[in-house]
Amino acid sequence: MTVRAAWLTPTGQTREDTRVALSALLTPNGQADADIPLKARGGIVPGGFALTPASAMQCAVGTGRALVQGDSQQGAYPVAVTAPENLTLADGDPQLDRIDLIELAVLDDAYDGTGKTEAVVRLVKGVPAAVPVAPSSPSGRALQLYTVRVPAGTSAGNGGIAWATAVTSLKYPTVALGGIVPADGFKGAYPGQYRDAGGRFQRWDGATWVSYPVEVGGIAGPGRLSNGTYQGQYRDGPAGVLQRWDGTAWQYAEGRSTLLFSVSQTAMQSIASSSTSGWTAVTLQTTDVDDAGGWNGTGYTVPRSGWWRVNGQVVWSSDSTTGSRGARLVVGGAGVPRATWLQGAGPGATAVGGDALLKLTAGQVIQLHAHQNSGAAVRTLGGSGYACNLSAEWLKS
Repeated sequence: MTVRAAWLTPTGQTREDTRVALSALLTPNGQADADIPLKARGGIVPGGFALTPASAMQCAVGTGRALVQGDSQQGAYPVAVTAPENLTLADGDPQLDRIDLIELAVLDDAYDGTGKTEAVVRLVKGVPAAVPVAPSSPSGRALQLYTVRVPAGTSAGNGGIAWATAVTSLKYPTVALGGIVPADGFKGAYPGQYRDAGGRFQRWDGATWVSYPVEVGGIAGPGRLSNGTYQGQYRDGPAGVLQRWDGTAWQYAEGRSTLLFSVSQTAMQSIASSSTSGWTAVTLQTTDVDDAGGWNGTGYTVPRSGWWRVNGQVVWSSDSTTGSRGARLVVGGAGVPRATWLQGAGPGATAVGGDALLKLTAGQVIQLHAHQNSGAAVRTLGGSGYACNLSAEWLKS
C-alpha cells in the first residue's frame, strides 16, 4: 500500500508503517526538495550523548535520545540510550596519527543486509595517515557523534589521549515539527520554520533564513548590536547610556543621558608673559566629576558627539596690575574664537572666562588655556578660596 497509517488497521500494521507515519510529527529534512515530504531531520534531542573520559584510552558516551532517518520508505528510527556506553580506543600507530569516529547507528537487515536488527553506539577505527581523515560510516544508518584524534604512539602507558583537545563534536540537534532548531548551517524545509542560529532568531521564508531584530520592542543588551535593525530600536550603549536607532545611526535618547565633567586647579601656576598670540595650558589637578572618564590630566576627550555647554575660567593673582588677562577654550589644539575672553588686569584677583555652546565630535580633546601680557610672570589662583576651572555638560545629539 502507498497510503499508510499508524494504529488504524486491526491487523497487518508493520514497523515500517509506524515509522513512516509517525515521522509526520518531526521536523522535515529540507536539504533537498525531494526529501521534504517523507524524510525527517535526523539528529539528537538537545542535551544528550555527552562524551566523558573514563581512562587514558577509554571514554563513555552518555544517555540521550535521537532520531535516525532511513530512506524515504524506511522511515525514521527513534532511539534512546538509557545508560552510558563505554568505548575503548586502540593504541596509536607507531608513526602516524589517525582519527576515530564515534556514532549512533541503526542496523536493519531488511534494508542493509547486515543480518542484524539493532541500535548501537559504535566506535569506527580510522586509518593512520600523514594527514588523517575520519573514516566513513560502515553499514547501516548512522548519526555521527564525535571524532577522536589518536596521535602516533599514544597508549595508556604514556598518558593516553588528551581528551580535552582530541575530541570534536559532530552532533546536530533535531526537534518536533514546529519546534525551534538550536543550530544553523542547514536549509529550511517550509516557510515559517524557525531556528536559533548562534543566538539569532531566524525564520525560513521559503528561500533564505531571515533574522528577526534583536530584542524586538525591547532594549538590546550591551555589545549586542553594532547597527540597528529598525528605526526606533533601543540599545544599552557605551557607558550604560540609552541610545535610539534613527535609521542611520545611534542617537542618545533623552532622559538618563546627562554627562557631567568638571576639573579644578588647586595649586598656583606661573604663566609667562607673552604676545597676544601666546597661550599656555592651565594645569588642573582635581577632578570634581567625570561621568565618562574622559579626563587624562591635560585634556578632556569628548566621549559623545553632540551639543555641549562648556565653561572655562581662569582666576589671576595680583602679581601685576598691568596688561590684559585671558582665558580660552581649545578644541583639538585650536583656540575657539567665540570661547576666548580677555580683560584688563584689576587691582586684586581677576577672574576671566565664560561658557559657550559647542557642537563637538567624540574623540576631540578640550583644554583650558590662559594668557597674560604684563611683561612678567603672573600666577593663577588655585586654592585659598579661588580656583581655575574647566567644565562641560552634554545637552543633546
